[in-house]
Amino acid sequence: MPRLPAFRFPSFRNGVLAGAALALAGVWGGYAVLASSMLDNQTREAVANAEATVRAYESSTSRTLHDVDMTLRFFAERYAEGGLPRARRIIDDGLYDAALIHHFSIFAPDGAQIFRSEGTGPPDRLDGTDALAYHRDEGRALMKVGPPQGASSATGHPLLRLSRRLEDSEGEFAGIAVANLDPDRLSGFYRQADVGRHGVVTLVGLDRIIRARGAKDGRDAVGLAVPDSALWAAARRSLTGVYWQDSAVDGIRRVIAYRPVEGYPLILTAGIAAVDIAEAVAGFRRQMRIIAGLLSVSVLLVAGFLLVQHRNSERLAVALAVNRDFLARVSHELRTPLNAILGFSEIIGDQMFGPDAGPRYADYARDIHASGRHLLTLIDDILDLSRLQAGKFALHMEDVDPVAAAEWAVRIVTPQAEQKNIRLEINRPPTPAVLRADERALKQMLLNLLGNALKFTQENGRVSISIGRGVHGRCILRVTDNGIGMTAEELRQASVPFGQASALTTHPGRGTGLGLPIVKSLIEAHGGHLRIDSRPGQGSQVTLEFTG
Repeated sequence: MPRLPAFRFPSFRNGVLAGAALALAGVWGGYAVLASSMLDNQTREAVANAEATVRAYESSTSRTLHDVDMTLRFFAERYAEGGLPRARRIIDDGLYDAALIHHFSIFAPDGAQIFRSEGTGPPDRLDGTDALAYHRDEGRALMKVGPPQGASSATGHPLLRLSRRLEDSEGEFAGIAVANLDPDRLSGFYRQADVGRHGVVTLVGLDRIIRARGAKDGRDAVGLAVPDSALWAAARRSLTGVYWQDSAVDGIRRVIAYRPVEGYPLILTAGIAAVDIAEAVAGFRRQMRIIAGLLSVSVLLVAGFLLVQHRNSERLAVALAVNRDFLARVSHELRTPLNAILGFSEIIGDQMFGPDAGPRYADYARDIHASGRHLLTLIDDILDLSRLQAGKFALHMEDVDPVAAAEWAVRIVTPQAEQKNIRLEINRPPTPAVLRADERALKQMLLNLLGNALKFTQENGRVSISIGRGVHGRCILRVTDNGIGMTAEELRQASVPFGQASALTTHPGRGTGLGLPIVKSLIEAHGGHLRIDSRPGQGSQVTLEFTG
């Protein structure tokens, strides 16, 4: 059966990032849930408030209309008993709510106005109304709440006409009595409702015409027909209820509770605006956003701290491994010449080949001297590298001719190149170049790079130095060879001190591994960069890019 792929745990970095992403999603998801829950709760409270408001104001509106109805009924009874002189005594004696009823009018069966309690100007008219026909027939014992009509010379508002049938002493139809109400009295009362800054209480007739509207912004809509309101569909489903709608008056979306006014063909509505509902929880939502933002910042800081600490721990582990490897390599590199010195000196001191083996002892003495010089050079390189890495290597900056430095380095390594029949070349720039650098450090870098190139280039090979200008006129020196090249791992090891030597064995033709690390530290001390391009079997190119 096929083998299942091995499970691989995610890296620490990916795990931290995934955990941070989950934590952020949890924070903002929780914020969204809480914000939505708060808005839902506030909406339910708004609906309950609208329903309580419409119940309270429906009861008050019904009582107000009932009071007017009782006044008109009493007026009609007096009229039947003694005609207009007896009936108008109710008005003359002030037996009615003068704050609500603007004035009274009496119309004859033919529609002519025969009485007006107060006010000047043209007489009231019944044009376009069905009040006379209504009270002749089905409205014999009922009060009619007509639509707003005309306008008061005192208020400028259209007036609501509440009418009742009048009969003479014989019980015959004698016209109608009309109580003219200023709708702003009702609207002002409705404006006192606690329904929010954009809330509104509206009284609308079954003829779909608004009788009174109490809005906090004072916008008047008395007399406006609303045939397309969602109220009518809702009212067909249930006598009382709640619906949502964008207002035809101001375009504001509201949740509206409605119920019929008891005893009259009217419906009262109380609407609370969606913007007021949202504003009621806006403060809490802002606080929650701040808290969520702070939690998000905390999550990111913790994730960043963990990543930095993990990276530092990795660097520390690498540094410890490098130090262990460095000590092992140093001990090997130092032990090799010391063993040679001790071994050869013991042979000479003990005269192991007899007192007459002078020439052989002289050869051993030369070997001791060569080992000592090698040991001294090694120690000098270690000290130079330590000073460079500690930032205590003093550079004497001056204008240097890089071509002259390259020619000097080529002369020094020419004997080594001739031993392997390697051709050395210098590619000079078309115009003279001046480099701001430490001349001794520059020469050491070139010697180290040329020495490495010669070591890893086979016989009859080629090594070249190129001097040129890069971006922004920066001086660039390249040492190129067609030697054995390096793998990616060898490139990584090349920048590690003693990276060219094993801690246990030596490799013929290879140096101590301090050359490239010293070059890298020197070029960085100049503010420049070292780049190595190499492929196995295709040679290597080392680039020194100076800042000036």
